[in-house]
Amino acid sequence: MTEPPEIRDSGPELVYMQVANWIAGRIERGELKPGHKLPAERDLATQIGVGYMTVRRAMRELRDRGLIITVVGRGTFVAEPRDT
Repeated sequence: MTEPPEIRDSGPELVYMQVANWIAGRIERGELKPGHKLPAERDLATQIGVGYMTVRRAMRELRDRGLIITVVGRGTFVAEPRDT
């Protein structure tokens, strides 16, 4: 990944949403392309400096938005863009 985001644990935005929005922004800017494999959740938590469960919630949010897909035994990948 790139430089981790500056996470603020005070303020109105929940930490897991800050993580999700950071990854979503990277996808929207084309820094992470469809098919790109994301780091394992534990590794990502360490890189960003947040808890593992925070990253799990962020990943759930990104899956709900249709931005990533997780394939058991293979990993988590940036999803192909949806037709709108």
